[in-house]
Amino acid sequence: MPKTKGSSPPGSDQNPLPALSPEDQQAIEKMSFEAAMAAVEKESTRLESGQLSLAESLVAYQRGTALLAHAQSLLDQVVEQIEVIDAQGRSEVNRSEIESSR
Repeated sequence: MPKTKGSSPPGSDQNPLPALSPEDQQAIEKMSFEAAMAAVEKESTRLESGQLSLAESLVAYQRGTALLAHAQSLLDQVVEQIEVIDAQGRSEVNRSEIESSR
């Protein structure tokens, strides 16, 4: 069956999807939980504004999902640390232990 214009699957060579740059991905990975959540809010506001092109909307959505994944990863790390602390019966956490686990 011959392909017609617009029948290419998303991400094909004919019409590649925009992607996050390696620099943007690295910047996200260095963010604190609070910074990542603030950036999610910013991307959400941009998307809701209706002022972005379709391609810009896709990039904003991709960035938002990457930010949320990073924030979730940070939360998961904290949950693991809390579980260890609870299991050990400790009541105080040395801040340097938390910072070094990042």
